[in-house]
Amino acid sequence: MGKKTLEKNKEQSGESNVKGVSKLIKKVTEQKTKEQVLQSRVERVQRIKSKLPKLMNLDVKQIKKCTEAVLKLHETDILDIGDDFIYLEIVLSKVPLQYSIRPIGIEIPNPLYSQQMNSKFCIISNNPQRTLKDKIQDIEIPLIQKVIDFKRLTRNYKNYTNRRKLFYEYDLFFCDQRIYSSLAKATGKVFYKGKKIPIPIQCENFDNYEQYLIQLANKTYFVQGPGPVYTLKVGRVAQNSEQITQNIISSVYDVIGWVLREKGMNLASLRSLSLKTKKSLSLPFFIRVSEREKEAWKQNQN
Repeated sequence: MGKKTLEKNKEQSGESNVKGVSKLIKKVTEQKTKEQVLQSRVERVQRIKSKLPKLMNLDVKQIKKCTEAVLKLHETDILDIGDDFIYLEIVLSKVPLQYSIRPIGIEIPNPLYSQQMNSKFCIISNNPQRTLKDKIQDIEIPLIQKVIDFKRLTRNYKNYTNRRKLFYEYDLFFCDQRIYSSLAKATGKVFYKGKKIPIPIQCENFDNYEQYLIQLANKTYFVQGPGPVYTLKVGRVAQNSEQITQNIISSVYDVIGWVLREKGMNLASLRSLSLKTKKSLSLPFFIRVSEREKEAWKQNQN
């Protein structure tokens, strides 16, 4: 091989390495930017959340009465089967211009998922799956029943029938946060219409990982669609009214913070808070009356 050819190959190799490094730097920068944006959102939500208890007075007794009424409705409705969750319904009077369907975890004192409830979780990992799978097997988290990597997901669940089967097999799906943005196409409308969007989690740092994974079951997960009506799972019909009430009080300010985080949204945009099962009527425990409605009521009294 001639000297000129060797020099040319070295130049091409050098250019290839530079391009590879540039792509890596760009990817890392984009990831940091996404993390910074998310962190900024979280900080804004925390600021809103800290102010809410002083701005809106929630009647705990009224919430408990509302919970008891919803549980009774479920007992008497023979058609309300197949979904045993109690939902907090949030209604806004103004539609947010921006929203994100990225699931948000909100901690609650009385878990909605457990071995007693036969709950099953699936984690979609980055390639390959073995490292994460071995780590989870070592620490034994019973609720995590399956780990599948992105490559196997796209290969084994290409068609609608297989995806639908996977969808119904597990209660919650989690994913390595590094591949979250790639999963819309891989999981398809089955997951997104069925509201089982994979929840992004940390799959790199294994420090105190057992406790981190255990905490996944101690949260309820909120997905903000276009609105103006949102729901959040806050209980199960097998739980008592005290447990469900505790979950509502624990989560309500968090979820309101998320729906009001956009600039231009404020507490006046909140119309009502209600409880319901999937098919029952909504029973409100908080209603905000507008100034126009107040004025109309006063005129009607005269």
